Amino acid sequence: MKKKIKYIIVILSIGFVISCTKDFIQKDITKDLVNIIAPVDNFNTPNNTITFWWDELEGAEKYNLQIVKPNFDSISQLLVDTMITGDKFVYTFYPGSYQWRIKALNGGGSTEYITRKLIIDTTSNLQYVQVNPIAPVINYKTNSKTIVFSWNPLPSALSYNLIIYDATGQIASFNTANVMYQYTFANTGVFSWKIQAQNSFSYSQFSTLRFLKIDQTSPSTPNQLTPSNNSLLMQDSLKWSRSSQDVMYDSLFISSDSFASTIRSIYVNNTFYQISNVSPALSNNNFYFWRLKSIDSAGNRSSFSSIRKFKLIP
Repeated sequence: MKKKIKYIIVILSIGFVISCTKDFIQKDITKDLVNIIAPVDNFNTPNNTITFWWDELEGAEKYNLQIVKPNFDSISQLLVDTMITGDKFVYTFYPGSYQWRIKALNGGGSTEYITRKLIIDTTSNLQYVQVNPIAPVINYKTNSKTIVFSWNPLPSALSYNLIIYDATGQIASFNTANVMYQYTFANTGVFSWKIQAQNSFSYSQFSTLRFLKIDQTSPSTPNQLTPSNNSLLMQDSLKWSRSSQDVMYDSLFISSDSFASTIRSIYVNNTFYQISNVSPALSNNNFYFWRLKSIDSAGNRSSFSSIRKFKLIP
């Protein structure tokens, strides 16, 4: 009976080792190829926004996608060279001829590239194309009510329709022959915008809505914690707290004359600063004064904190 138990344990141990070994061996994909779903080879379309789509390959960890103009034998422009973990990639083109290729990779190697040709038709029909916005960037924040909107030009477009919304709906609409437009908002808040091209007989698709926030509310004044006023320090840290959430950084100011002049101005992302990091170094046995103000992501600044004094001692 003891022998049988022994054999069973040995067999189970071998099975466990084999199972663990399989878990750590990566699949050899070097002889496989990525199966492309779309676009097909030599795809010719007036639509300038293309979705690249492929079957996920068993054992692959990521995919390398490259797009060039006009082809890989005579590259005039490398447009895309990126690693992707999914099975799709979207890109907006100018009209012209392109080549693209894709391969799968894992820790053990990679497949060969699969190469395809793509043509974006230069037809003057704007129906299938889309304007590509430039500025303001997605989820832009600012404290200025005057915004400059801009976008890439589309061939064959004669003018562009810019539409602006707030939370209640459309608040402004403009038609311009330029590829930028300056607009001053009446209020602060969250807004969105989109752009469309047109010519004498067709309209493009509207671009995807982009959002922006105009915020003119100053952050709260930072609260100094340590050292207390008139402290004697041996290269300790200056520490403070913030009650505002949207603070990008604090400006730390150090003076030797109660801010008749400022000898150091330092941007700090944290809520502390080591005095020994001040450059040029502060001198021992001298009195110094410090105060702060906070700056948020829209560029608003808080009022100054109170002024505190400390003396460095050796």
